[in-house]
Amino acid sequence: MRKFRFLAIAMATMLTLGMVSCGPKDEDVPYEGITLNNGEFIEINSYGTDTLAAYKLHFKVYLSDGNLVVEGLTNDHNINGLPSMNCTTGVKIADFGKVKGIAKIDEIPDASEFKEAVAATEKHGYVVEAKGTQKLTGAYPGHPEIYDPVEHYMRIWLEEAAGDGFKIRYEFPFIPEE
Repeated sequence: MRKFRFLAIAMATMLTLGMVSCGPKDEDVPYEGITLNNGEFIEINSYGTDTLAAYKLHFKVYLSDGNLVVEGLTNDHNINGLPSMNCTTGVKIADFGKVKGIAKIDEIPDASEFKEAVAATEKHGYVVEAKGTQKLTGAYPGHPEIYDPVEHYMRIWLEEAAGDGFKIRYEFPFIPEE
């Protein structure tokens, strides 16, 4: 009887420890860590994972009066033979809610949750959606290589308040696991 009780307690302990350690840990996530003060910004100018798109995604995320705000910026395209044009990135941000680390931001919120600005709150996670808006995709029949960048995502975690800003962690591109 004592052996059975010991085995039952040992098994319960192992299961509890196994459950606690499930899921990704922040140290497993490649991220940038910075302090972002009021008026400062993170600027992304990248193809993300879509290196064949006609232009780079270009946007910034900044802290303004207690809000995280996103702004689409422009780039010229990289297709020879097309006239020069400013290709703008469409960008929106969603509050993922309170999380314990950047690794806990593990999915894309519903489209209805994305806005141009959200309240900046300590320990909250955010997802930024960026995509091409020039309408090049399909505009040149016979040239499928000319297309706008597809949606790419960035995740941001406001780790802690610091002065007039936050210590943050972010990752671009963020690709949620399926």
